[in-house]
Amino acid sequence: MLRIFFTLFQLIWAYLWAAKHIAIRRRRHYAVGRLQGDKNKSYKALSFLAYGVQNFICIASFWSDASLLLKIHDNNIWRFLGVALIAAATYLYFTALKYLGENYSPCYDSYIPRVLVKDGPYHWIRHPMYLAKIILSFGTLLISGSLLFVPIVAWLLVEVARSIAKEERYLSKSLPGYTDYQTNSKLLVPWML
Repeated sequence: MLRIFFTLFQLIWAYLWAAKHIAIRRRRHYAVGRLQGDKNKSYKALSFLAYGVQNFICIASFWSDASLLLKIHDNNIWRFLGVALIAAATYLYFTALKYLGENYSPCYDSYIPRVLVKDGPYHWIRHPMYLAKIILSFGTLLISGSLLFVPIVAWLLVEVARSIAKEERYLSKSLPGYTDYQTNSKLLVPWML
């Protein structure tokens, strides 16, 4: 019975995440009238691949004990912790999207925002969407119990660090008030980093 729950959770989460992004990115409205900040074609291709692999491995790990999955656990308590992390990350991500509004652009095709957003999660941290992706990746590792996610998590951490560094540079040069915002907010983790 729990296998069905985890499978349905993964399928529903994957559908909601994809539908939201397809709707936003369909016609690239986010790029209209804005200056390009960064373009990362390799991240775009690899992120779509990682998304597909993530869903396949997660669902396979619920139903199979194949050694190819490199499972480190088959514990439902860890899986529920993964569900909680994924749900929290999705909530944070969608909330950040809501507050960004028309200022959003995907990290692989970034454009300079029209205005500085300091409300919602942006009140505490400058990059809540990246934090959400990190939390999501650890949630996926827990829900699947598969070591196959370790390279994906490592790759994501490298890409997030690279993207944040580039965004911090071009936003501080191009967006009025951003340097003051940097001084008065945390980068990625409230009250810490």
